[in-house]
Amino acid sequence: MSILNEIKQQYKTGDVSQKLIFINILVFIVSALCFSFVSNQFQYPNWLALSSNYKDVLWFPWTLITYGFLHSEPIHLLFNLIFLYYISTLFYTFFTTRQFLIVYFFGSFFAGLIFVGYGYFFNYSNLIVGASASIMALFISVATYAPNYSLRLPLIGYLKIWHIAVFYIFIDVAQLLTENTGGHIAHLSGSVVGFVFAVLIKKGIDISAIFTIKKKKNSTFKKIYKNKPVKKYQSVRVSDVNFKQRQIDEILEKISKSGYESLTKEEKEFLFAANK
Repeated sequence: MSILNEIKQQYKTGDVSQKLIFINILVFIVSALCFSFVSNQFQYPNWLALSSNYKDVLWFPWTLITYGFLHSEPIHLLFNLIFLYYISTLFYTFFTTRQFLIVYFFGSFFAGLIFVGYGYFFNYSNLIVGASASIMALFISVATYAPNYSLRLPLIGYLKIWHIAVFYIFIDVAQLLTENTGGHIAHLSGSVVGFVFAVLIKKGIDISAIFTIKKKKNSTFKKIYKNKPVKKYQSVRVSDVNFKQRQIDEILEKISKSGYESLTKEEKEFLFAANK
């Protein structure tokens, strides 16, 4: 029970990326209990995994979201979650939690649409699962926004992040015609989302701002503010007195350094009025 409580505590106190990691692990555990494991892969139905057949997607539109939380096997899950953990930490260096969620889910959704479109135009039939498109969207957004940011890789040393991004994209392009064509299409599509997001951010356009909930102004605060004009008046008077005293101090300091004759006509008149 102590381990379970610790997991719950980690989930409550963790950031959004950590919550997504827990959710992906939970979904994987449920998958292991509910679906058969054949040829080293879970056999997901087309109402959970994303089908390249647009008719299936029209019947089960939620698969454009659910496929991103499913993983074909333990290694698939492990690599994705490790990558997500490190990339999210890097993402938060430059962006906010709201932007993280937008890039993550837009990456998955857009990649799903492109995958279905590819299936329609090229008569490709398959199912895809995995969070790779979302993770690539996060990674490419950082690589586009801060291309010269250096990362230290084990046994390699420091590399600029854009070098790593180009390498990953090259791998996906080179393997487009392999048996995992759908997966590589999803990776590249997610990369497009990350690239566009970062380019727009550089131009001062934050697409995540569209989803900002504007809070209504508190009418109670307004009434309290209007019912207490005395405080406002007092604060203004205090600042006026402080400003006047600073002027006097400056004039007196000028006299001590250069004598009374160094004062301007306005300063003499001000000092005379203050003495009264």
